[in-house]
Amino acid sequence: MATVLDPPGLKQALTDGVLLHNVSWSTYESLLRDCEDVRNPHFTYDRGDLLIMVLSPEHEEMSGAIGVLVQTLAEEFNIEWRGFGSMTHKREDLQRGFEPDACFYFKNEALMRGKKRLDLTIDPPPDLVVEIDITHPSIKKLPLFAALGVPEVWLFDGTVIEIVWLKEGRYVKSENSSSLPLVTAAIVTAFLRESQNLGRLEWVKKVREWARRQKER
Repeated sequence: MATVLDPPGLKQALTDGVLLHNVSWSTYESLLRDCEDVRNPHFTYDRGDLLIMVLSPEHEEMSGAIGVLVQTLAEEFNIEWRGFGSMTHKREDLQRGFEPDACFYFKNEALMRGKKRLDLTIDPPPDLVVEIDITHPSIKKLPLFAALGVPEVWLFDGTVIEIVWLKEGRYVKSENSSSLPLVTAAIVTAFLRESQNLGRLEWVKKVREWARRQKER
């Protein structure tokens, strides 16, 4: 039986979510089944702890912008990609599971063509996971991503992007992306800021122009 151990302070800290302790794996999977066809809420499970997050309009807008940015850059740099959005990633043997804000396959894209279900005991994890944390710190999720072997994570706190790579079981900060090698955290941050003030057509055009200049160097 799930028990809420941290009200009300936790709710004040997260504002749009709640943390439950002593939640069984079967309860977690039951909640996933009940919410299979809806985007809200997001569930993160870590060995009995279950974080339930309700996604805000601000969160969803930024998630969409990052998705468009990644897809546009991959296309311009002629890199095969496949996005799986907020698809649930879970491993019962590790007692861990999460739903990213966005995830992409690049190196392993061909392996994921036609996939209807993900089995992380067999299938590779995404090459890139995007984590948007406007109201609570991402750092608590990094050990979970590391346990499932996600090689690169983009962390967005509402202001700046931080890129981290998985090395020897821990994440280390990097200036550039390993999935999109010409892309830096500073460039992604700048484009996301511009996305707030420009129409999508103008913004995407600027992204394409920047990418084409990089290829000409």
